[in-house]
Amino acid sequence: MHRFRKQPASIYLGLLAAGVALTQYASYLGKGEPVFKGQSAAIVLFFVAFGFAFIFWLGVESRPRAKGLMSGFLILMSAAWFAHLFLYRLHGDDFNYLALLYFPILVMIWFKPPDLREAWTAILAFAWTAAAVLVLTRVLEMLGILEVKTQPLGVITFDKERYFLPLNDLLGIDGRWPGPFEHNADTAMMGALLIIVAVAYWTKASWFFIAVGAFTLLITSGRASMGAVIAGIIVIIVFTKHGRIGRIPRVARVWGGLAVLLAGAVFMYTRSAGVTGRNNFWPAFIELWQSSPLVGIGTSGISISGGITQEYGHAHNLYIDELARYGLLGFVTQFVAIALGLVIAFIAAKRGVAGPLAILTAYLVTGVTEPRNSWIGPSATGMLVILAVITAASALESKRPQLNPVDSEH
Repeated sequence: MHRFRKQPASIYLGLLAAGVALTQYASYLGKGEPVFKGQSAAIVLFFVAFGFAFIFWLGVESRPRAKGLMSGFLILMSAAWFAHLFLYRLHGDDFNYLALLYFPILVMIWFKPPDLREAWTAILAFAWTAAAVLVLTRVLEMLGILEVKTQPLGVITFDKERYFLPLNDLLGIDGRWPGPFEHNADTAMMGALLIIVAVAYWTKASWFFIAVGAFTLLITSGRASMGAVIAGIIVIIVFTKHGRIGRIPRVARVWGGLAVLLAGAVFMYTRSAGVTGRNNFWPAFIELWQSSPLVGIGTSGISISGGITQEYGHAHNLYIDELARYGLLGFVTQFVAIALGLVIAFIAAKRGVAGPLAILTAYLVTGVTEPRNSWIGPSATGMLVILAVITAASALESKRPQLNPVDSEH
């Protein structure tokens, strides 16, 4: 029993991190079909993962509760959750039982926060799980055990005409690869995040993460995710303090990085795929928000809005979608929390731990073209955002933060 009481926080956090990635995969495989008392495999799986995580959380010895910036972030995230719960009920929007676990997860972290190494270990658990899911899915598809998710013929034709997909026909993939995260953009983002994690703190696993991430980006052709990788790596380069890169003046690195990012954005969005209709439905969703600026119109409102907004179902933009769906109340409460997370990550980056800021940057860049999570229940991307901020906050508490890539043994 005494040994059990010495469990590191990385175990409960790692279980939660791996659990959200596996939950999304279970949703993909199970297609939402009920398997236990009317609940899908995804919901059952995460409740099991949460149960084990809670047991190991109990085994973590008492430690100082979260304080300062970390405590502020967790409190703001909790406030955002309560605001979204109110807005969901106001609009009559559906949510599943996983929403009930979101706040308890934040409370668990607040009572027993991880140190820097424990928090980063949880991020690695997420990365390993996401990489394994990506590889397993592609292998099962190639063996004919799992079918590639069916896509509309018009989408496939558009993809083949507008995107660079040199391997997809050879691999038997029609159009861009939807992957195990149900949409090519979401699957591409997982590939991008794997590359960022690999570069942020170099280990023996980094080459594997980069290989899986790069291959995923190639067959999904996720332009926003490619831009996210560039942005994340630029963040790491800008804040590097050691080695040859560290000797280059930071101002030169900042301007050089911005030039590369701008050139990449111009190149990607002047290609034949263009903005894929966003110039039409972004304004349409903004009009929806203007019809109810304070609380939005909810998912239920979008579903009966008619025209292009009803057809697409979401704004293909993290920020516009949040405004249209849950108005200024949802937007402000959520992004004030994210803004504090960015401040924490920025301070940590200045101390030499740039990985969390690179992850958050990549996440927010991809949000320009897709909504990533609903902020009501645990999600793969949402959990990674939380872990990134917690890692940064832990770095501020550490006397010798050592997660910069040039500080590793390689």
